[in-house]
Amino acid sequence: MIISITSLKGGVGKSTLTQNLAVCFAHMDYKVCIVDADANQSSLRWAGYRPDNLPKIMVSGQQDENSLLKNVRLLNNDYDIVLIDGTPSLSKTTSKLLLIADLVIIPILPSGLDFWATEIFIDRFVEAQELREKNIPAYFLLNQYDERQNLSKESKEALGMYEIIKCLENNVKSRSAYRKAIIDGLGVYEYNDPKAKDEMVEVANEIIQIMSKIS
Repeated sequence: MIISITSLKGGVGKSTLTQNLAVCFAHMDYKVCIVDADANQSSLRWAGYRPDNLPKIMVSGQQDENSLLKNVRLLNNDYDIVLIDGTPSLSKTTSKLLLIADLVIIPILPSGLDFWATEIFIDRFVEAQELREKNIPAYFLLNQYDERQNLSKESKEALGMYEIIKCLENNVKSRSAYRKAIIDGLGVYEYNDPKAKDEMVEVANEIIQIMSKIS
């Protein structure tokens, strides 16, 4: 199963989400790897700090557009789940990440700037579906969600208006655990914040349910 985690806007939490999902899946006994297609190579760097006594997560850096599709397909033969940490741009790479994915997850912050970028992303997504001649399952994930703020609630309602891309039921809140765990090559599943762990497990389980319907 190839899951592309992408967006046209930086700073929405693609790498953090990719790493934390990979950790959750690995602890659930899935054989998982990350393809780091982001210019910053954050996931590749994160892997270098990961302790050897924890579940293994292979991370491959792939920035060459010509080899990306071929290498992802090869990895998909050897792993249960291939997570692609996507690049925020309007480049050909973004389109390829959409074309190759079995499932697309789009992190989005509850802000006006993110919604403007989302409108552009949807145009690119529609183009990719037309090229593939097949529906691509895709879901928004609200990051740094705060149910106490009207903007977060309004953002979730606004995302519900899009028919072509659905919104995950579970959200990710703003927690320091996500920032601190990354420094040590960990996911919040392995960190000392049970709320963050439970939150990410719920997101992972929802994605697994979606995967079961696709496969």
